[in-house]
Amino acid sequence: MASQAVRDGLFRWAEDLPSELWDDLGARPPLDASQAVGGHWHDGLFRVPLLGMDHILDPQARRVWIDGRPGERVSYQAGVVLLSTLTHSLGVPASGRMVTPAELPGGKLFFTGAHAPACGPLAKAFDQAPEDLWTRAQARGAERVEQPADLAFRLPGLPNVPLYALFWDGEQDFAPRAVIGIDDRAPFHLDLGGVLALTNLLVRGLIRD
Repeated sequence: MASQAVRDGLFRWAEDLPSELWDDLGARPPLDASQAVGGHWHDGLFRVPLLGMDHILDPQARRVWIDGRPGERVSYQAGVVLLSTLTHSLGVPASGRMVTPAELPGGKLFFTGAHAPACGPLAKAFDQAPEDLWTRAQARGAERVEQPADLAFRLPGLPNVPLYALFWDGEQDFAPRAVIGIDDRAPFHLDLGGVLALTNLLVRGLIRD
């Protein structure tokens, strides 16, 4: 229901986050939360990197913003990812092993239909200019990885949850194709809804930059 509401524009911004998410975070010692996610806690504020940009969370004011850009609104899905990982992360380091979201426990059933990762939109957006995809990915801290694809790279999602993207050029009768990957230890930091939100943020950022 939440994902449908986001698509319908009912919940677009972090200020729309339900109070229960902030309450859940408030029940966890802030230093424990920040250390688990690889962030920082100072002067009543969390600082957490998300997709290559430091995000600031003020649990007292219940606000989220990008460091240095306090007047810019943060998306609802970014807020969900940040609050969820601060509340639930177990601090497990990344393994460096890529899987697709469907390969995560419970993912085969979850990541279908409306919950499918946005691989199609990513492939379509860079069909005519795959070099632009790499340029935009580099701007977000991407590095190339060895995968059987025309272009494959890893990006910082959360500090302990790297993301991956694989892209194949369209040729003759074959349409371009993309695959979104994630570290196989992502469930130690996010539930499946959080994983979907994180991959959506990745695609949106690459397409709109």
